[in-house]
Amino acid sequence: MQKRGIEARELVGENHPLYGRERDEETKAKISESMQGREITETHRERIAEGHEGRTLPEAVRERISASLSGRTVSRSTRRRMSESTTGEANPNWQGGYSHRYGDGWSVCRAFVLDRDERCQACGHEGEDRLLDVHHSIPVRRFRQASDTALAEAHDPRNLVVLCRRCHPKADNGSLTFESEIDPPE
Repeated sequence: MQKRGIEARELVGENHPLYGRERDEETKAKISESMQGREITETHRERIAEGHEGRTLPEAVRERISASLSGRTVSRSTRRRMSESTTGEANPNWQGGYSHRYGDGWSVCRAFVLDRDERCQACGHEGEDRLLDVHHSIPVRRFRQASDTALAEAHDPRNLVVLCRRCHPKADNGSLTFESEIDPPE
């Protein structure tokens, strides 16, 4: 409007014609239909994100969103992208630095193997009474000690197995063994 010299008013809050009212279902359906197949550019997405920066949703809205998502499952690739989008500096709890305990890729591989195996591979426990862990058949320390092998190679799903909290210590001390499908580092 400013490009054409027409005076515009700020249509937010009490100045908006729909302030305190809600659109009827027919109007909502028309808007939804008009938006089908619409492509939003990356620049537009960034501008929308900037506009929402610092705003918090009211509790009632958060509850409605939660209820609408309840029972919804997302694909493994979507879960991976969601996880990656909030790691490191992208996480609002980021305080700098990294834990080098298991290195890059561990959380994604761990989630994948928990999803793949679903239960303890030693006793069959499904995780109702005790939590499930992911065990490295070839220990991470072997990959740390190898000079020519990246730590991330320890997290190859072929080297990982799901165990319950009762069986995991047995595997760690050698009374339970699992063969890895990858070669140990040298």
